[in-house]
Amino acid sequence: MNSRERLQMALNHQEPDRIPLDLGSGHACKFTKYFYLKLLDYFGLKEDNLEIAQKPYQLVYASDKVMDLLGCDVRNARVKYVKDHVSPYVREWEDESYTYFTNDFGTTYRMPHKHSLYYDLYDTALGNAEDEEDDAKYIWPCPNRLVPGTRKELEDYRAAGFLTTTCQVFGNGFLQTGPLVYGYENWLAMLVAEPERCTAFIEKLYEKKIEWYGYLFDEYDGLLDVTAEADDFGTQRGTFCSPRVLRELIFPYHKKLNEFIKKSQPGIKTTLHTCGSVYEVIGDIIEAGYDCLNPVQIAAANMEPERLKNEFGKVITFWGGGINTQATLPNGTPEQVREETKRNIDIFAPGGGFVFSPVHNIQDDVPIENFIAMWETFQANCKY
Repeated sequence: MNSRERLQMALNHQEPDRIPLDLGSGHACKFTKYFYLKLLDYFGLKEDNLEIAQKPYQLVYASDKVMDLLGCDVRNARVKYVKDHVSPYVREWEDESYTYFTNDFGTTYRMPHKHSLYYDLYDTALGNAEDEEDDAKYIWPCPNRLVPGTRKELEDYRAAGFLTTTCQVFGNGFLQTGPLVYGYENWLAMLVAEPERCTAFIEKLYEKKIEWYGYLFDEYDGLLDVTAEADDFGTQRGTFCSPRVLRELIFPYHKKLNEFIKKSQPGIKTTLHTCGSVYEVIGDIIEAGYDCLNPVQIAAANMEPERLKNEFGKVITFWGGGINTQATLPNGTPEQVREETKRNIDIFAPGGGFVFSPVHNIQDDVPIENFIAMWETFQANCKY
């Protein structure tokens, strides 16, 4: 059984020859740059040019050699674009303390020169917008076409027996793009006090996402097994806003988007990346058409593995949840890592519907000994 067949069985809630593994490929299953360097050193490897997958978070595209060593069953498209359109917001600069950049959505990030691991959100394009007249001044980014011929990468992965996915998205989700344009405080207040302004923004974002997916599928037609959207609904204790607001303003657009994706690419599976405590809306996520939930933040309120598996395990795949990356993986002992990894495997794996991956990307503060303890425990317990 090859990796693609293994994943397809698990995604269809069947038990393949072993539990599928994603380390270094899918959405929120990657390595930050400095942890990746530790991993290369552990394996005695050198890579001259690290390719950054997401600049603000300093996530890397792991090489095929590393993912082969780890036994990763998934490969992602390293999407590259023809620069037909360049947003007027885009710029980079620095001062004596920070390096800054502004992306095509007008969101500015900054990273300290010293002791820095990634970029922090610094400023937004409509942070001072007060009404629809101010909103109309916003310059929407235009999706770009993909570089012709990039489909060969996925053709090669498919021929080698891997499941293929893409972790790139246009902007963020229908809830979380707003804060990157208006700022968190403003956007969350607008959702309650001025929902019509939010709806106009979300509708435009939906149109742009459809255009972006059109370009994506033009290049990768028939080659993507799984695609992903990202929309963080949860905090540590509950949802960012009330489930009612999510159901009225946000989920209808996720449902429409899933319908478009699955009509365009029959048989494709879709993943929703959402952090935090989302127990209250997992039913809505399923109803919106998502097949997989990532990264399954098991330390958040009401997100206990037993609860999730018992209530939703037959209808959605948990792509993650293998180990707590907030506490156990960075701060536990190797023995604690082994115990938690095995316990979560025992809960999530039966009946399929589980892809082993930690809860979110592996950060720099994770000791290599703990990562290897997790990986070895998976290898020893990956059979059903």
